Amino acid sequence: MSRLTLGHGSGGRLTQQLVHRIAGCFPLSGHDMEDCAIEPDGSGATMDGFTVTPRFFPGGNLGKLAVCGAANDLAVRGVRPEQLLLSVIAEEGFDEEELLEHLRSAGAVCDALEMRLVGGDTKVVPRGAVDGLFLSVCALGREEPRREERLGAARLQPGDTLLLTGPAGRHGAAIAAARYELNVPGLASDCAALWPLLAPLLPLPGLRAMRDCTRGGVGTVLCEWAESRHLGISVEESTLPTDPGVVSVADLLGLDFLSLACEGTAVVAVAPGDAAEALRLLRSHPLGAEAAAIGTVTEDHPNLVSLTTRIGGRRLVDMPVGELLPRIC
Repeated sequence: MSRLTLGHGSGGRLTQQLVHRIAGCFPLSGHDMEDCAIEPDGSGATMDGFTVTPRFFPGGNLGKLAVCGAANDLAVRGVRPEQLLLSVIAEEGFDEEELLEHLRSAGAVCDALEMRLVGGDTKVVPRGAVDGLFLSVCALGREEPRREERLGAARLQPGDTLLLTGPAGRHGAAIAAARYELNVPGLASDCAALWPLLAPLLPLPGLRAMRDCTRGGVGTVLCEWAESRHLGISVEESTLPTDPGVVSVADLLGLDFLSLACEGTAVVAVAPGDAAEALRLLRSHPLGAEAAAIGTVTEDHPNLVSLTTRIGGRRLVDMPVGELLPRIC
């Protein structure tokens, strides 16, 4: 009998395999492995569940994380976040003021995005049936501007330039540092709503695809893109924007920072003719101040992501197979 492991929720290889099996249970689902579905009329929808531990961390909390995570899944498909449905599952005995603090943080993100709470559900379950508080959210919006061809991995072409909007792995490293009581000055999650950063890119005719790098990190996004299009991706380590605190935590725990989660950082694929303008637009916003061109899409080594190291060697970047750090989002 096959049983689920924590690795099936890691965002890596086991998650990908499980999602394919789940999608196969719904023959009419039209699932394209993107995080946001877009209907022919331009309406978009996504949903996600959040179980982070600890619930308060440098740079955010569970409530902020939940709304940013759902809104970002819309934003990277070019869909303006407009409406939110929120499900609260709380454990008997949970502190009511803590619950409201998370929800006030969620409300602040909604207010900044002009996103309305339109529905939801609240459950209190017996003590021990849930670990404190879980939030599930569904975010709805509309594509802006409307496109004949949707943004997504299906649009990737050889020669496309890959941009990273900020340092990789800050959310995962911040959670790890908080959980293991590591003192890393200045390290905080990148948890943020990406719509204000990414919306100015949408008029660019050469914009191909965008993806927020949550569970599994930047490396998993690049692997999914390469495998979905049977193309190769080449990345230069020397061009990757990095946070010294992230690198320190990753080295200490024996992790690859490219596999650590982000919650306010995205990979953007754009035709080479629009790459300079896309980078300029990203860097003009505070969330994208450290944005950089990190690599290209290529016909070489199809299905594989190759990283050229600082000393000139090359290594493969792959999705994590097990669970690096559970309960990060």
